[in-house]
Amino acid sequence: MNSIIPIYLIGISHKTAPVAIREQVALDSTEQERVIQTLISEYALDGCMIISTCNRTEIYFSGHLTEDVQKQIRQRLNQLKNTDLFVSDEHIFVYSGERAVAHFFQVISGLDSQIIGEPQITGQVKDGYQLAHELKSTGALINKLLEFGLQTGKRIRNETFLSNGAVSVSFAGVELARKIFSDLSGKRVLLIGAGETAELAALHFLDKGVSKVHIANRTLSKAEALAEKFRGSAHALEELPQLLQICDIVISATSSSDYLVTREMMKKIGYERRSQPIILIDLAIPRDIEPSVQKIENVYLYNLDALQEIVRLNLKKREKEIPTALEIVDEMVSEYESWCKVHSLGSFIEQLTHYFDTLRQNELARLNSRLPEEGLEEVEYLTQSILNKILHRHISFLKQSTLNSGDHTRGMEMIRKIYGMDGG
Repeated sequence: MNSIIPIYLIGISHKTAPVAIREQVALDSTEQERVIQTLISEYALDGCMIISTCNRTEIYFSGHLTEDVQKQIRQRLNQLKNTDLFVSDEHIFVYSGERAVAHFFQVISGLDSQIIGEPQITGQVKDGYQLAHELKSTGALINKLLEFGLQTGKRIRNETFLSNGAVSVSFAGVELARKIFSDLSGKRVLLIGAGETAELAALHFLDKGVSKVHIANRTLSKAEALAEKFRGSAHALEELPQLLQICDIVISATSSSDYLVTREMMKKIGYERRSQPIILIDLAIPRDIEPSVQKIENVYLYNLDALQEIVRLNLKKREKEIPTALEIVDEMVSEYESWCKVHSLGSFIEQLTHYFDTLRQNELARLNSRLPEEGLEEVEYLTQSILNKILHRHISFLKQSTLNSGDHTRGMEMIRKIYGMDGG
């Protein structure tokens, strides 16, 4: 392992295994707590954190671990989860040092997601960290790993277009509406159908400030259930003409075999609306809205093909940003490595100070009975002064050695050997 960055990762993701395999090693919050507490206590780890989502299960450790201990941890994970997958190199990846840190930064910034640049993963990583932090199992290295990871994500969002543009058909509809209306606050949405696809689109619109949601469905009870969720109003399909007059955005996703919104219907409504624009988003197959309605002035119709083309183009734009985003990741890994050098140096200086002071205190205790009472204060001052001078020379040497990563670790190891200090 790269001893400058003592971070170690065992993981599985959508890139290495299908869902049938991933679900066998997924860890819910109760299991995460048990795994963290077990590994921390049994292997004296400095820290442990778990990220477990539908697309990945990743376990991060901090501390200087030998290869033997790393193997033991994988075997212990098998026992805790009652599986043999954690020792499988077919689906499980194992990273350490810079590579583990770079991977974490790519995960938290959405670079490693199925949909590149998606923002949900940041919250999921924070959730995993929060659970570990509440168990007091993060430690300084993982605390800083999260901090640098969040900075990486922020830089990628600010310096690239990786998170720009809709990459789902439901959100593409929101983007189109914002281009037409610019401001969605105060606009009203009509949901035709009560299924998952239309519901997701409605959620996106509400998130962008839409004020009211109307739901029209063939089965009124389903419309009422969804209306309660959105704090909206439920309607029968027979009320469509009246609803189309007052709504600004229509999302239709039913299993109807006939058009529910026809050109004839929209011609009459267009006159009643007095040239106010209306957006019709047809997510149904077969289609719910007659295609020729788009010939009516101020009626904007988009179907699944149009939305999917927007998604495809946006994904292409995001892919072009990957090289720039990876450069940012590399820069942030270097910054984290620099912090680790300073952190390990500070920890070692504490050990060295304690080592020398223990020698000093032991010698004073041995001589204490043979020294006059009135001279003890001067002896204490003298020995402390000598100790400070010796430490100063050692610390200057170590700080200078941080300019070279190789010398940095060799310098500490050399001092350990000279004084017979235990490694750590």
